[in-house]
Amino acid sequence: MGRGAGFNPGEGSTSAFFVDSGELFLIDSGESVFLTLMKRNIFTSVSKLHIFITHTHSDHVGSLGTVILYAFAVLKIKVNIIIDKNMGYLPSIRALFKIYGLTEDMYDFVDASAYSGSYSLFNKVRYFKTIHCDELKSCGIIFETEKGIVFYSGDMNNPAPLLKVVKSGEKIDKIYIDSDNHRKPSRHHISIHHLNDFIPPALKPKVHCMHFNNEQCMAEAKAYGFKIVKRI
Repeated sequence: MGRGAGFNPGEGSTSAFFVDSGELFLIDSGESVFLTLMKRNIFTSVSKLHIFITHTHSDHVGSLGTVILYAFAVLKIKVNIIIDKNMGYLPSIRALFKIYGLTEDMYDFVDASAYSGSYSLFNKVRYFKTIHCDELKSCGIIFETEKGIVFYSGDMNNPAPLLKVVKSGEKIDKIYIDSDNHRKPSRHHISIHHLNDFIPPALKPKVHCMHFNNEQCMAEAKAYGFKIVKRI
């Protein structure tokens, strides 16, 4: 629904969604996400809402409270927050919900393991830990599908989780990776230039770049042979 970095609001807050059997799965919910959900009528005919949260920077959770309140008050849906018990930011999520004024009848925390074998678009889903910044904990998401692994980075500045997948020999369907175009090592994200150094040419068509800090970064990603995530 968006592909912009936190200081690039013109491209929308980086977020994604898919619908499986009438159930909406939302990955992150930054500042622009609720508006996009409403404008694009994405809530239409949704029977359930499941939300993944990669970390608590506001460009990833800024409209999360409104999304949950809308689902509860208007759609009459109790939202499932998909978690991993080892995710380091769960206390922050609980505190954030309290600040938002959300009550426990509006949402449930559901472990990611509960989603195994229940949906048509993926067989299993799991979080993995990432390093994004010193101030907070962060995670990425891996979906196991019949076409192969779908890797979704969230935000990270250390490519180790992606390198592990690339070197594992597992079949890869898609990689969604946050990127910037800084030439020096980035404090928060993977440089598109660094990405180009370690992604094999044959894998580049499966790499979808997102979370761009500027238009030049998008142009450079394309020039390297990577794909650019589309906005709706």
